Amino acid sequence: MTPNDSPGPEQLPAPIPPPEKLLHFLMRHRFLIVSLVVVVFIATLFVWGGRKKASAPPPAEPPAAAAPHAEAVPPVAQEKESLPVVPPPPAPKEPAAVPAPPKEAPAHVPAASPALAPPREPVKGEVFTEALIKIMDDQVNQTWFGWRPNTIIFGKFGLTDNVNNLQLGVLEVARRTVVVLNEHMTRFATTEAYDPRVNEAMNFFMVSPDKYWFPSASGKYREAMQDLQRYIGGLRLGRARFYSRVDYLIALLSNYKDLLGSSYHNLIKDTESDGGTISWFMVDDYFYYSQGIALAMAEMLEAVTKEFHQELQKKNSHKLLEDAIHALHAASHLEPWVVTNGAKDGILANHRADMSTYIGEAEHVISTLQSQLATN
Repeated sequence: MTPNDSPGPEQLPAPIPPPEKLLHFLMRHRFLIVSLVVVVFIATLFVWGGRKKASAPPPAEPPAAAAPHAEAVPPVAQEKESLPVVPPPPAPKEPAAVPAPPKEAPAHVPAASPALAPPREPVKGEVFTEALIKIMDDQVNQTWFGWRPNTIIFGKFGLTDNVNNLQLGVLEVARRTVVVLNEHMTRFATTEAYDPRVNEAMNFFMVSPDKYWFPSASGKYREAMQDLQRYIGGLRLGRARFYSRVDYLIALLSNYKDLLGSSYHNLIKDTESDGGTISWFMVDDYFYYSQGIALAMAEMLEAVTKEFHQELQKKNSHKLLEDAIHALHAASHLEPWVVTNGAKDGILANHRADMSTYIGEAEHVISTLQSQLATN
């Protein structure tokens, strides 16, 4: 059948097929089309929001201050009935004083801020007790992996023996300090009762540092710090006592001197107590144990300068205490890469001897300070 041929009466025209190409294209690229629609919708929202912000009216400026010479115009008074008024006798004329215009503050000067409340003065004993809490909190809660001597990996296997020995040195200073605080500084005389919170803190600090469980050393040390915080609360409320007497300070310095003397002996000795040579594995233990003592004792003596200021001033002893703190700070900042035990006159460094210089100086100054405080 040709195009010119017309269909017969019994023949029907063939139906035209629907345009399937467009439908197939839409179905094939439907994800792309949906993504484009979403992007266009989000862009429309951003453009619409930007136009709304741009069309928002600017904030109203505050009214300009009136000029100094401008006078307020009084409101119009209501008319009243006029009565004859007798004029007063004329007064002697004096030169009228021209009032000075009020001075305006410069535009660049900010408005005065409300007065802040003055800082609260610490009560007696608060600074000393907070320093005792801090030296232990820095080792138990503020260092990586916390208290290490009682951990299985770092303590039992000695993987971080340098940090372990430093923490043991800090603990020894805290123990001797809390003993003096419990035995002397919280009691005026031997007939006065112990403070229960300080007494309990002293017992908790005496727990063996390598106890892993039943009880845990780190857990008991945290409880001791909580007891000392309660003691500070009692000081603020006037329910606890702290006596900054000279004889109590002498007792504290006596404990510190003994601790420094023991550390100094370990730093300068050439052989162990059994006559054997000092192992290179023990050299760094002595070094970092002494550094922990210096680190903690320096902070405690800084608190002593504030708590016992009047007693030190009466004896003119501030300079000696500052010298001891300076030596201890120098010992706490020694950071060798490797602790070596070379000969005293050799090329290789002897870090024990370096540490003993500052520890021995601090011991000597504290001994002199103790003698000066004991004199009348």
